[in-house]
Amino acid sequence: MGAGGKRRARASSSPAKVTALVLAAGSSSRMGRPKALVPVLGQPLLARVLDTVRRLRPAETVVVLGSESDRIRKGIDLRDTTVVVNPDFEEGMSSSLRIGAAAAAPSSRPMLIVLGDQPFVAPATLEALIERHASGSAKILIPTFEGVRGNPILLDRVILPELDSLRGDIGCRGIFPGHTSDLVEVPVRDPGILIDVDTPAEVAQLERALEGHPEPTAGALRPLVAERVAVHRKGPVRSLSHVRILPNVLALAIQLENAREPFALATVVSVRPPTSGKPGFKAIVRPTGEVTGWVGGSCTGRVLVAEALQSMEDGLPRLVRLSPDVEDGATAPAGIVTRRLECESGGTMEIYVEPHLPEPELLVVGEAPVAKALAALGGFLGYRVTIVAPGARPSDFPDGVRWAPELERLPEVVTPGTFAVIASTGMYDESALKMILPKMPRYVALVSSRRRGKAVVDSLRSEGLADAWLKQIRNPAGLDIAARDPEEIALSIFSEITKVRRSEPTPLASKGPARPVSTAPPSIDPICGMEVEAASPLRTTYKGVVYRFCSDGCLAKFRRSPAKFTAA
Repeated sequence: MGAGGKRRARASSSPAKVTALVLAAGSSSRMGRPKALVPVLGQPLLARVLDTVRRLRPAETVVVLGSESDRIRKGIDLRDTTVVVNPDFEEGMSSSLRIGAAAAAPSSRPMLIVLGDQPFVAPATLEALIERHASGSAKILIPTFEGVRGNPILLDRVILPELDSLRGDIGCRGIFPGHTSDLVEVPVRDPGILIDVDTPAEVAQLERALEGHPEPTAGALRPLVAERVAVHRKGPVRSLSHVRILPNVLALAIQLENAREPFALATVVSVRPPTSGKPGFKAIVRPTGEVTGWVGGSCTGRVLVAEALQSMEDGLPRLVRLSPDVEDGATAPAGIVTRRLECESGGTMEIYVEPHLPEPELLVVGEAPVAKALAALGGFLGYRVTIVAPGARPSDFPDGVRWAPELERLPEVVTPGTFAVIASTGMYDESALKMILPKMPRYVALVSSRRRGKAVVDSLRSEGLADAWLKQIRNPAGLDIAARDPEEIALSIFSEITKVRRSEPTPLASKGPARPVSTAPPSIDPICGMEVEAASPLRTTYKGVVYRFCSDGCLAKFRRSPAKFTAA
């Protein structure tokens, strides 16, 4: 029976010689409760995942918790596991990987990285990864379903030290680029490797789709991943008829928009042959540098990634003109980026790069009239509005806001990109600021008089809050437009928020996963100036210095006259 078949009725006959690392350290802000405790088909999410892991009978199981760990310990049976709490869980998955790997007992066993929000991975999938590792020399094993990579991932013990180099909300894939020869894909008949849950809407969708299937089979799960398989399909082409070679980039764009994940959409708008890219070709670039789609060859792709990442940094679109005819130091009009290409093809391309970023986040603390006016104005201006107002009623605020009535939940809803306004009329100004300021949000304003604002700052300073945090507080809130009414005060605050948003760079942490940190810095191709991964096999040594290249053409040009390209 395949890995996606009916779950086994009993555990494996002998323990698996692996360490299972279960990552369940996510925030509860999107679920309204700890994600680990969210019921899925009648069973808490983490309990369902641990049930699958226990059937494997690993030599050791390490569970990493984050937000509300005490509550999770009370609600989940964590016997026979080593539990560690990640105090930096908001840094992202990389921090949980590091702390979990460090907590595991030193051994020569491989480590199985299991995500705590994937409830339908089949035990047979875990066994398939372990069996494949035991029968070969692969260091990284990744399950695939119909050609699409999923989770969990099995890492050989020699790979684990590299987890220390990861930063931000990125998992094991951050170490893949340096280990292409050590990586093996393991095909399984298990759609569950592609299914995770992040929002109440996704849980509800699963419940509806799997009604009557308490232990879903591969057949029941397959429709839930059909769209993703269609977008990312990597399987072999068995027929040239009715086959879409390139992925459906626009379908992926919609999927990322719905998930509030940042990306840049690149479209070829014009070419001068010879070029491999053609008008209309599209690609999506994510903050990790991952590209889906295709616009041209290797040189074009490297420029595309660099400009797409920059567009996500500054939030501005650009027309990227790639040509061998660009003069060094030439100035381009605003909105146009010109890059000289040394590739052998000699063609010219123009690519429009458009960033797509999640809507900005507004956090309003309090239920004063100004708070209600801010919520209404924020929704009108396209902000994602969250209200924290203990004792208030949702009906007091406009429809469509996120509701977090408990003050204690503030640390969960604040990110480095949050615009936070405290308008509690003195009820819990200090308490809110003590929880918000350590998160270093993009903007913090206190709606109060100058006298009251000074008293709040003095009180917080006496409690030991750092001056660097206290300097973040803007009081009086907003720009001086002689505002009097609550609606006018809200307008003045949004004027200031707009000024900050448009004139200061957006912090990376607010836009999604950080770029993977390489263990070695990239090199610069001396011919075309492109960044080249340190592990690139296209290299040569000249006068004791190693030079790396983006393509065979650049390498050949360097070898013909190296002195020309190494002169100071």
